[in-house]
Amino acid sequence: MSTIHDLVGHAKGGLAGIQAAQRDWSPFLVHLTTWSAMKPIRSAIKDGKSAKDIAGLLEAADAVSAATARVIASSGTLKKSSPSKEDDVPECVCLTECTLPGLLGHCERFGRFGWVFTKRDLYAIGGRPCIYVGAEHYTEIAKLGRGPSASPVWRDLFAIANVLRPPGNGQVQDFTHEREWRVLSNIQLAEAAPVALIAPDAYVAEMRGLFPTVKQCIPLDTLHTWGV
Repeated sequence: MSTIHDLVGHAKGGLAGIQAAQRDWSPFLVHLTTWSAMKPIRSAIKDGKSAKDIAGLLEAADAVSAATARVIASSGTLKKSSPSKEDDVPECVCLTECTLPGLLGHCERFGRFGWVFTKRDLYAIGGRPCIYVGAEHYTEIAKLGRGPSASPVWRDLFAIANVLRPPGNGQVQDFTHEREWRVLSNIQLAEAAPVALIAPDAYVAEMRGLFPTVKQCIPLDTLHTWGV
């Protein structure tokens, strides 16, 4: 147990002390790219791909995500989009508050390039944690929050709502492990500055060059090799 680090956290303040002692809680939020590029990875094991095949698929996915990272660097913007166009969910930027041990698993689903923010900074621009509710409550929230005529309060509540159907309750839909937050606008990186970047080892130097004001870039492959 990291006793000294815990005590230093408590010296900084109550919330910092709680975070230091509770290793399943994070003061950070991460946006990852690119979801669409990772589709072959998400189904690789089910599709019976070999380890060599998966390595090639991952390399190809990283190349697509790197291209997206370059566009983000050029625009200085993380652009919002709808998490479910079929359900007409309002556009937003999705993030996770996963801890470092959960980062690799999230990257395998959502993409291996990321921008790390403090919760404080994103809360200031409207970022909020998602809520997970039963289907009956979600239906009512959606009814009041969907469409251009909805009031801003109900629209925003609908935008951060997710259906929860846990195991043993019919069709499973349990995404609470994602610890999702949503920002209901584009994130301008000049206004909400990242405190760190995330990238595969092969792209760390390029990411640092694309975002020179961000001091740290977390190398994903090194994390895995190190046993995180």
